Amino acid sequence: MLARLIYRSMSRGPSAGDVESILRASRRNNREVGVTGALCHFQRNYMQYLEGDEAAIECVMANIAEDPRHANLTVLEYRFIAARAFPRWSMALLVWDEQVREVLGPLADMGLNGIQPSEAAPVFRALTRTPQWVRLH
Repeated sequence: MLARLIYRSMSRGPSAGDVESILRASRRNNREVGVTGALCHFQRNYMQYLEGDEAAIECVMANIAEDPRHANLTVLEYRFIAARAFPRWSMALLVWDEQVREVLGPLADMGLNGIQPSEAAPVFRALTRTPQWVRLH
């Protein structure tokens, strides 16, 4: 079955190299198992939206849980879905700027930690309407 998982974690070491490394690995590994999604990195926190076959999502999450770049991993949402939101994105990255801050409104000041589980999917949907995504396939 097709599933969606949204998690949040803290960056152990705030490094642009870490984000680039995560994107390279995500794009390569996700393509191999049919997972698509998007990644946000802001103020030492990650929030990632993953979608794909249930078994593939569980495999990807097991790898993320073991990744030393992540701490305090929290699953915000896990559910079955009828269709993908990001069918062509092996992993996209949100580039933060003022337009993104406007979309987030008061949540922008709290960073990704301010996003509650019930808000995770709607926040991602709102952010996809901004042009700030680096969409490499």
